[in-house]
Amino acid sequence: ILFLFITSLFYVRNLTPGFVKGFSFPCFFLGAGFMLVETKGITELALFYGSTWIVTSVVIAAILIMAFFANFLVYKIGTPPTYKTYGLLFISLLCGFLFTFMNTENLPLNINKLMMTVILTFPIFFSGFAFSNELNQSSSVSVAFSSNIIGAMIGGFLEYNSMYFGFRSLYIFAFIMYGCAFISSMYVWRSTS
Repeated sequence: ILFLFITSLFYVRNLTPGFVKGFSFPCFFLGAGFMLVETKGITELALFYGSTWIVTSVVIAAILIMAFFANFLVYKIGTPPTYKTYGLLFISLLCGFLFTFMNTENLPLNINKLMMTVILTFPIFFSGFAFSNELNQSSSVSVAFSSNIIGAMIGGFLEYNSMYFGFRSLYIFAFIMYGCAFISSMYVWRSTS
């Protein structure tokens, strides 16, 4: 993991002008949180769809749909305030976390599948608002994306903790990553205003 991280950091740093100076901590933490939520979605939906290519297809399709709607709304009405965006993001994460304690076996299978897919991918919708906001404020889109990619790698590495703490713990790690994104976003906003 350390070798992969150092190698990736080396290439991103050399291929992205201004990466070190303009590193975006909010985009970094948003990338880490995104990867944790995506992994949680794949593992949870595997219980309903089975561990096949269908699971990956459903999760990726749902994530793309959520990302599309988030970008569409940003395009049409603009980016919501940071407090609202992160507040709704944390509420959606909390709903997903609490949903893991619920027994939904009595519900019809199709409703259960649809509900699981929406609940597990809804945080992506709100994180899409947060990421769009960071892109708007970023001085370099390439640096923002590079920071996001490095963050996604860290999120991927944090997934290994699920082997020890369980898959439910990915929500806790996602809370921490998105919390750090919010704090760093507010710090950047205050320092530039």
